[in-house]
Amino acid sequence: MCSHKMLRHHSHSIRRQQGLVLVLVTAALLALAGMMALAIDVNHALLNKSRLQNGVDSAALAAAIVLDNGGTDADAQAMVTDTLNQLALSAGNDEIDFSGATVSVTFSNDPETFPDPGYSAADDNRFVRVAVTNYSLDDFFASIFGVTKSLSASAVAGPSSANTNVCNLVPVAVCAGEDSGTGDGYNTGEIYALKLADQTQSSMGSGNYQLLDFGSGADTVRDAMAGGFEGCVDTLETVKTKPGGTVGPVGQGLNTRFGVYGGGGVSAADYPPDIYVKEPDPPATMDDDGNIVYTAGWGYSDYEAGATACDADSSGENCRADGEHDRRIIPVPIVDCSTASGGTTEFSIVSLGCFFLLQQAPTSNAGDQVVFGEFIEDCTIKNGTSGNSSSDEGPYRIVLYKDPLGEGS
Repeated sequence: MCSHKMLRHHSHSIRRQQGLVLVLVTAALLALAGMMALAIDVNHALLNKSRLQNGVDSAALAAAIVLDNGGTDADAQAMVTDTLNQLALSAGNDEIDFSGATVSVTFSNDPETFPDPGYSAADDNRFVRVAVTNYSLDDFFASIFGVTKSLSASAVAGPSSANTNVCNLVPVAVCAGEDSGTGDGYNTGEIYALKLADQTQSSMGSGNYQLLDFGSGADTVRDAMAGGFEGCVDTLETVKTKPGGTVGPVGQGLNTRFGVYGGGGVSAADYPPDIYVKEPDPPATMDDDGNIVYTAGWGYSDYEAGATACDADSSGENCRADGEHDRRIIPVPIVDCSTASGGTTEFSIVSLGCFFLLQQAPTSNAGDQVVFGEFIEDCTIKNGTSGNSSSDEGPYRIVLYKDPLGEGS
């Protein structure tokens, strides 16, 4: 009898333990399922957060480029809208929809100040901040736990400080002057000779026409003049001159910027023209004494106005629908020619200057004409490294800045 009672008690105990194990296993499975469900939603949110941030970065950069090209704040805002819409329409982004989100576009003259109460659209330094908030995502399982997914992203973009390392130079240099100009002897708005036709007029010494050695061969010179130089030049280093005129390749390369393809294998596919290709009439010339003769009065400010008009109507006179902005603007090393000795010479770089190509370059020695450029205060480049100190002069890039109001760029 006693043994029978003990067996019955043991049987009840086993059943109770089995029930407890079942409860624990069920709870563990539910917890695991919940974690897996949340993991799906978290990964989904992280993926879309990355897509959203990339889109906002692109929108801010595109808007900053519009401002840099002389566009209005309204033009920049329209570019933000267009860029975000293009993001939503691109392959793999079917879920992206900004219709329910709040998109804010603000402007400043200081990348660390938003909003900027003293903002002036007339200032050359204009920065744009793009912020997207209340961007809702589809929920898979998070709603079961009372969690809703909403993302935000922001980015600030604008011009960098002057670059000390530039990667899209043309193989031309000019000697630093002694005039009290804004750029080592060069005055904004004045016309200068970038490449000479007479070596005796060069401060770089005999045999030099102000060309640099970016590699041997006519094809290298031609492609570099057209914008195909893939190397970089640092202002802390020296550059080497290339003796000889190399007139044909120089002209063939530079003239692609005017939509002229005169041999040598250069094409519009590789080197598109500028958006606006008007030239002065009469053109600039140089007399026998090395003095520039220019009476047309047409210059960079007129080019800017024409380029803006071409943006509105690419069929206008001297407009190129297949063109790109600022192809006629080139960054050029300004060098110390005090050590000139003639022939191949290495010169120290004093700074990097920006010049607007006034007219087409000669492709033959007929007429002994030079390459003319108007000195301008600054210009954008495709690639390079900014200096440590801020500067409004010289080549620069359009870059992303850390958003002072968020955790974006």
